[in-house]
Formats: sequence, C-alpha cells, structure tokens
Amino acid sequence: MTHLTDAATLLTTAVADTLGALDLAAEDAAAERLARGYAATIDAADDPAWAYRWIGPLLLDTLEQLGATPAARARLSKGGGGDAPQGQLAKLRQARRA
Repeated sequence: MTHLTDAATLLTTAVADTLGALDLAAEDAAAERLARGYAATIDAADDPAWAYRWIGPLLLDTLEQLGATPAARARLSKGGGGDAPQGQLAKLRQARRA
C-alpha cells in the first residue's frame, strides 16, 4: 500500500523554497544540487530518525555554505567572514590569549 504525504511537509519542498529565495550564482549549482539530494534522501529514508541524525548535519552544512541559515545570514549582515571567531570555544581561546 502506498503512503501519501503532503508535499508541504517534505524537507525537499522546504529546501527547494529556501534555495529558490537565494540569489545563487552558476558556481553554486553543485552545492545546490547536493542540498536537494540530501533533502530527497532524508524524505525517502525508511528510518527518518537515522536520516536526520546522519544526513541532516550534512544538509545543514551545505545550506550554511550557501548562506541559507540564520547563522550564515547573521555573519553576512555583520560583515563577518568565514574566519570570524564563533562560539564559546573561540571566546575561551581569546580570553586565554589576552
């Protein structure tokens, strides 16, 4: 028996909407395809918990590289580059150097 799923609840749909809202260049095509593939793999997985646990972080990393996450947008709006210190570990390292 086939199980029907509302497309609005699929990760593939959310990723497609997110990528469609970005101003991606031609050189972003591989990362975009990778993100779409990860989302489709998660949606098609027999064990969604496994897929989210192991493939979800890969998808999130790819979306971050494309500037499609809140953290990536925050760095871009602040003018921070990829080398900007982040998180508690970076703060501790800075404190130790000081």
